[in-house]
Amino acid sequence: MLAAGLVAAGVTLADSGTAGGATYTTATATIDAGVWRVTVGQLRGGNSSVTTAFNAASRASGQTMTDMLDADHMDPTGSTFESRPTVIFRPTTVEQVLVGTYYWRLAAHPVNYITTIVIDTRTATPITLADLFTDSRAGLNRLSEQTKRIFPTVYGNGTPMGDEPGNAPTDENFHNWIATGAGLEIHVVDGQFGHGLPVITVPWSQLSDLLAPAMRILAQ
Repeated sequence: MLAAGLVAAGVTLADSGTAGGATYTTATATIDAGVWRVTVGQLRGGNSSVTTAFNAASRASGQTMTDMLDADHMDPTGSTFESRPTVIFRPTTVEQVLVGTYYWRLAAHPVNYITTIVIDTRTATPITLADLFTDSRAGLNRLSEQTKRIFPTVYGNGTPMGDEPGNAPTDENFHNWIATGAGLEIHVVDGQFGHGLPVITVPWSQLSDLLAPAMRILAQ
């Protein structure tokens, strides 16, 4: 028996949006893993291939979040869990940021979780971090360099960071991202640089020379 209900709330969804010349309406679905329930975004209408790809990726993203809760051995007794999907429509992508917040009644602060997905409307397939760059290693190195410069200007005193585990050029540090008009928006996981879910944006001007030809349209 759970001492407190598990909540799937705080949903942030526009009613509809346009991407790749097609218009979609948004809905939600619940990933029920028994103990944990995660609310994710879903699409209706539009390009059927894109809708199918997004919905499958979104559900997988929700399942990933339940797996993370289990991996962290989170106690459901006396706790609540909220999930909040945000769906973003861009000219050539449909994206989702899924944030989960676990509250335990005796804890000093909540534990946060995040997953992201980006679907290419041209191919109806997910775009991964490796897909973005002509050379994945060079791309990770650039993201690491930019994080050391940008993060302190947003969350610190402006002094560039030194080498830390959280800014090392690894897939794990940068796999939560979406494409925006301003640049690559990186969502930092809880604990990577302390408590919370910081967000930084690396301008496209700092990445354009490394983007794969098919990905350059994201910067437009």
